[in-house]
Amino acid sequence: MTNKTKISVLIPDLSSQGTTRGYIIAQGLQKLGYEVRIFGFLYGKQIYPQPPYSLPITYFHGVNLPSFVKTALNLMKEIDGDILYIIKPQLSSFGVGLVKAWRSKKPIILDIDDWEMAYFGGDNWQYQGSLINDVLVSNSELKKPQYPLYIKWLEKAIEKVNGITLSSKFLEYRYGGTYLPNVKDTELFDPHKFDATDIRAKHGLLNYKLLMFTGTAKPDQGLEDIFTALDSLNQDELKLVLIGGNQNQSSYVNTLIEKWGNWIIQIPPQAFDDMPEFIAMSHIMMVTPRESLTTVAKFPLELIEAMTMAKPIIATKVGEIPNILQDTGYLIEPQRPNAIADTIREIFTDYPQAEIKGNLARQRCINNYSMDNLTKTLKQVINLVFA
Repeated sequence: MTNKTKISVLIPDLSSQGTTRGYIIAQGLQKLGYEVRIFGFLYGKQIYPQPPYSLPITYFHGVNLPSFVKTALNLMKEIDGDILYIIKPQLSSFGVGLVKAWRSKKPIILDIDDWEMAYFGGDNWQYQGSLINDVLVSNSELKKPQYPLYIKWLEKAIEKVNGITLSSKFLEYRYGGTYLPNVKDTELFDPHKFDATDIRAKHGLLNYKLLMFTGTAKPDQGLEDIFTALDSLNQDELKLVLIGGNQNQSSYVNTLIEKWGNWIIQIPPQAFDDMPEFIAMSHIMMVTPRESLTTVAKFPLELIEAMTMAKPIIATKVGEIPNILQDTGYLIEPQRPNAIADTIREIFTDYPQAEIKGNLARQRCINNYSMDNLTKTLKQVINLVFA
């Protein structure tokens, strides 16, 4: 095996599913000297987030079944990797990868960064219809490649892969494999490269104390708890900055704006490599998910973004967050607006102390969640594939 080895990274939906995780893994593989290209489907209007400038992408516009079969076969013709690295056990990534691997005799590594069935109620979900009848209905949910029945079927094929990586301990316990936590490039995400005051001035935000959320705006992310806290504090200089978001969440964001628009500053989606500048202008990073089947299985990437940028962080004790952050941030119970308000007040009362915590968070990120940590683990996984 030489540095000319090609690795194809397959992402199920470049507009909303698995993109950021796929980018991180692809960048790690590039650092190991592999020739990497991302392949996938685009079910939305645009790729979100925009990829790192160094990553080439080949994609086809996503379609539903039965047209999906022809489109998937066309995508397979483009996939030329010596190894297939599949993001998520979805039909549009893992399903395609299994067929491609069978036809080309290539090894598969599957990455799992979500408990996919959690979005449908977990292990209790059961298909209630009639396959034969439902598949003939023009608007049948079965025509969507994201349908949970296909995920359940594909989970049975996980044992056939050559390697598994998982983003959280919950998922490692559930599926087995190698723990590969989310990381950030701590050289790209380096707060010393940015002047927060200058950036705030550039965006006309000098007069505000900025809280920031960089994740995907969904009901289980605790945004409503933050706004309730801001209502109780009732300080006009406090704002929550929402960066980006894909169109799948636009209706929820619009609902938030209708009710709490006075607290919101919206910034359009940014390219993957441009995020550090925007995070730099924040005063506090917010990672406050509520406890749910989906959030307990996750390793929040936005938490690592905040840590590597040395920001004071308010985070809820959900899933792996306490183990990741430990004492380098402000941990509170989930769904407690009063605790959020009290912690915001505490941070701004002694902001230099909060900055000390932020610096400790960055050091913890460098030690445990940097690109070097990722590449070491990826190297071990690939060596096992070829053992």
